Amino acid sequence: MTRFLLLVAGAATLTLALVSTPSTHAQDNKASPRERAGAVVFGQHCSTCHGVRLIKQDAAFDLAAAVKEMPEERFIRGAKTARGSMPSFASALKDAELADVYAYVKRGHTPDLDDVPMESNH
Repeated sequence: MTRFLLLVAGAATLTLALVSTPSTHAQDNKASPRERAGAVVFGQHCSTCHGVRLIKQDAAFDLAAAVKEMPEERFIRGAKTARGSMPSFASALKDAELADVYAYVKRGHTPDLDDVPMESNH
């Protein structure tokens, strides 16, 4: 009898975990406020060169590929340093805005961000 109760309790726990999983994943797949803010800044300042919705343009550095292994601090430092055709964003953007862009690029563009305008001022 004890064994049967343990099996029932285990099955109930497993069922509860499986039932709650889809809503957890749905929340995980939605962009965070930081990622959404980063998409806005990216659209305003980065998309002309680095691609609308992170779709790489031939002439620009592929941020999506680079950021996979890049620490946030290095990304911010790089965005604030002019190099080649890359302008410095040190005076145009705050570190917090660059951190948001990093979060967006790290996440990648997803359909829930399709409503973010991608019109660069740069």
